[in-house]
Amino acid sequence: MTGRVVETLDPDAVIEHVDVDQLLDRVDVDRLLDRVDVNRLLDRVDVEEFLDRVDVNRLLDRVDVDRLLDRVDVNRMLARVDVDAVLQEVDLEGAVRRAGVPEIVAESTGRVAGSALDLARRQIVGLDVVVDRVINRILRRAPGDQPQGPPRLVLGRTP
Repeated sequence: MTGRVVETLDPDAVIEHVDVDQLLDRVDVDRLLDRVDVNRLLDRVDVEEFLDRVDVNRLLDRVDVDRLLDRVDVNRMLARVDVDAVLQEVDLEGAVRRAGVPEIVAESTGRVAGSALDLARRQIVGLDVVVDRVINRILRRAPGDQPQGPPRLVLGRTP
């Protein structure tokens, strides 16, 4: 009898008279979803097409970066870094130049050399004073008889 009814009635005409909203209100969605095989459904999804439709910026706006970073094991991540390979990419000479190391070394070397010369000069002056006293004693000169310096360099004296 169903066959004769279907042959007699036009299905499109019947569907036009169905209130879809009222029909959907009668559907038990939970029961319907329980009947869906999720794995089979996912097998039919074209992942590439799905990803083309994803708005990455909008997705990233929803990511809690702090929470994500809390989950990162920094020590484990650093253990995977090949430091030798990283250092091969570093322009160490350029970094040293930009840091001003050559100027610092030159300045320090100049200070050390200047300090060494000052020390040598003080030692020579001290030795000169000692030798001068010894000679004055040997020649029995009075300490006040010594001239203060060359006549043209001493103020107030003329030759």
